[in-house]
Formats: sequence, structure tokens, C-alpha cells
Amino acid sequence: MDRENRHLRFVLKYYAPGRFDTKSALRAYRADHPAGFRLLNRFTIGIAASVAICIALGYHVFNSGREAMTRLYAYDNAVSYTLPDSSVVTLFPHASLSYHSESFGDDSRQVEMTGKVEFRVTKNPEAPFVANATYATVTVLGTQFTVDELNPDSIGVSVTSGKVRFTAKDGNEGIILTKGMHACLLAGADDPEIIETTQTGGTPAAHKFVFDNTPLPDVLKRLSAHFNVSLTCSSTGKVLTAEFETDNLDEIIMLIEKSLDVKIEKETK
Repeated sequence: MDRENRHLRFVLKYYAPGRFDTKSALRAYRADHPAGFRLLNRFTIGIAASVAICIALGYHVFNSGREAMTRLYAYDNAVSYTLPDSSVVTLFPHASLSYHSESFGDDSRQVEMTGKVEFRVTKNPEAPFVANATYATVTVLGTQFTVDELNPDSIGVSVTSGKVRFTAKDGNEGIILTKGMHACLLAGADDPEIIETTQTGGTPAAHKFVFDNTPLPDVLKRLSAHFNVSLTCSSTGKVLTAEFETDNLDEIIMLIEKSLDVKIEKETK
């Protein structure tokens, strides 16, 4: 064992990244141990070859994995990354984004994401940019938008410029969003719904909620997702047909309670 350790230390002493300096090592050993040179020569060459093979194999496996899929993360702070097509993504805390390095940008640009991510997409009509969230897909040609799935019950999309198509994961048509529009897709819903529009000049318009014979649990779920609260009601068998154009959640709750004769509980998340 001691002999092997001495030999191993000998190899490591003359190892440099990407190569083993056999000439210097053998000259040093020949000068000090002329009689034992031939035996050690075979031994050290075997160790050197093993080390070289292990290093090459490790690099190949790691490099192959990296080429197959690139993964980006944000931990406690927002981080911006530039993708191979020069698009810029900003990952908000605890978000992630991944894409296939080899195929990204050829004839499509597909990314998978979790959390909240803002996209500034470089225009390329021949390679549509597709952002796949947990249960929604957003397809663009060139625009700036944000996908937010921090709320487990919904996914929101806000468009800063350009135009996007927002669909459920397995949906067909979806809806078109343009500059200043915001839409929300509830978990399990077939299509997203527009819930916010920004007026020209950047002044936010009042939120407009439209319900057409909508079951009360779905109404509360949608309002909860938008206002980031938890709304519950023991009366689950009622439906609501109404339009609300206001930012005041308490006012909406009051109107629903009066029109349906129910009691709604609100808890802050």
C-alpha cells in the first residue's frame, strides 16, 4: 500500500490538466533510481493512462449532458441571461428555465420554465419562440412578455410589447394578447381569460372581470389568483353572471354576497 501511495504521489506531482508530463517524471526518477527504472516505468505509465481515461470520460459525460440540455436558475435574486438567439430572459427568485442546446434556434426555439420569467425575444419568423410552463404554452415571434406561475392555481401572462398566443398546455386556439394586455389561465381550465388591459400611455385601466353563468367556486378561484388571496364560501352550488370593472376586491366580494346571498371568507396568503 505504501509503495502504491508513493507511486500515486509521483504521478500526481507531474500531472498537469489535459496531460501527464512523462518526460520530466521519468528523468527525475531515472536520476534517483537507475536500477528500478524499468519496473516503475510500466507502473507509472499504467496509472497515467488510467488517470487520463478517467478525466476524458468525466469530461465527455458532463459535456454531453450540458450539450443535451442547458438549465438556468435564479435563487434569492432575479438574474438575466442571454440565450443563443440573443433573446434575454430574466428569471425571478426561485425560477428556472431550460432548453436543448443543440436544436435551439434551428427552426424553433423551445424553452421549459417554472416560476416567474420575463422574456425579451429576438424576432425570427422562421423560428417561433415557445415558452412551455406547467400547464400553458405561450408562442411568440418577437416581443416582451412575462409568464408568472408562482400561484399554483393559475398562470398569468402580461405583454409589454408585441403579440403572443396564450393557450392551455393541450389547447388549440387559445387567445391573442397584445401590448398592455394580461390574461390568466386557471389550473384545469380549457382557455385563459383576459383580466387586465393597460390603456395607451401606460395608465392601467380598471380590471374587468366577466362571469357568464360561472360556478361560484370558479369565480372565487379566479379572483383569488388575481388578487393573491384565498377566497372560500360554504355555498358551492350557486352560479354567477356579472361584470366587475374595479380594482377593489372588497367591493366585488360585497356585490357577490348580496346578489347570491352568500358569505365569502377572505384570507391573505
